[in-house]
Amino acid sequence: MNTRSIRLSMALGLAMMLGTGAAPALADTFDPENSLGDSTLTLQGSGTASYMIWDVYDAALYAPPEANENAIVNAEVPMRLILEYHRDVGAEDIRKATWVALDEQYAGEERERLRPKIDAIQNAMIDVTDDDRYRLDWDPEAKRLTLSLNDETRFESDDRELARAYFGIWLAEPPLSDKLRAALLSRVD
Repeated sequence: MNTRSIRLSMALGLAMMLGTGAAPALADTFDPENSLGDSTLTLQGSGTASYMIWDVYDAALYAPPEANENAIVNAEVPMRLILEYHRDVGAEDIRKATWVALDEQYAGEERERLRPKIDAIQNAMIDVTDDDRYRLDWDPEAKRLTLSLNDETRFESDDRELARAYFGIWLAEPPLSDKLRAALLSRVD
């Protein structure tokens, strides 16, 4: 199988997310707390996104300890989502997987209205390699959505709708992966 075929298979696998869930080893990977602006965020849950036999990335969701699922899904509270990769994944593969989820969540005019916003954040993304970390932060008080790769800011926006939609890839119904969504929200009341 050539590299292009492997990458296409990975993109399809990312889109389907066949096997995901919480992993005990993740306790050492992610800190129990993070801060964002003036907010202290606690780890709400973590899981591993896998395709066939390969772990693709570990994910962790942070939000205020009192946040409920509705407030998180609707981007009403400060949040942080971290994706730590275990494989080389091309930005184009990430885009394809993203649109698999968004195409299920948004229809017709609403999807097309969101498309330029989604394209803007995705155009800031680059290929990732083993140990790279994408971090997505939303601070509703400062009205600031930030995408960082390895602590280098790649994108910023003040658009709450974009924050809700982009976090929604993992957290809204139907998510990219039901099992990963459950793992990320496992500590939310």
